[in-house]
Amino acid sequence: MRLRTPDFTVVSPACQLERNLRRVEILCLALGLSLCCSMTASGQNESSVASKIDEVLKVKKVGWTFVVAIESGRVPIVPSEKRILVGAWKSPKVDGVSETVQVSVYEVENPAEAEVWLKPIRSGQVFDGWKVSSYRIGDEGYLANYRDGKGFEIQFRSGNFVGNIRGDELSRVREFAQYIVAQIPPK
Repeated sequence: MRLRTPDFTVVSPACQLERNLRRVEILCLALGLSLCCSMTASGQNESSVASKIDEVLKVKKVGWTFVVAIESGRVPIVPSEKRILVGAWKSPKVDGVSETVQVSVYEVENPAEAEVWLKPIRSGQVFDGWKVSSYRIGDEGYLANYRDGKGFEIQFRSGNFVGNIRGDELSRVREFAQYIVAQIPPK
């Protein structure tokens, strides 16, 4: 009787190493793709709102340019606050002077946090010289007037979005606020 010996394929250590490296490459690629897809999915709402605001203002305010702001050291008002669009819109120069409207839009986790975001202005916690009144925009809004017309600011909340629009001309601040809030998706 003959004993059968199993057939073995002898694989050199170099081939085994190459196979293992290939598996690691494939796993890294899969992990990278899954991370990219998850970041894209979570960031779509933010970038689409910013894009809509940018697009409408480019159409409505021809010649105006947007300059992105850096918020170094700014502490979020609520923990879930995410920056959507922060910067200044500048008009074309007329007689060497351009007008500036500052825009800040953030997304928060839920409408309750949006209400908390507006609590300081709602309760009158403003610097000397500012007067605050309610303003009809979004779900809640306030108009702040600095020293009887030297500056204006509208703060608002609409769904999970909050923001403020500041400038020297009340009509321009109102105009920008209306365009911006109209681009925020319904709750």
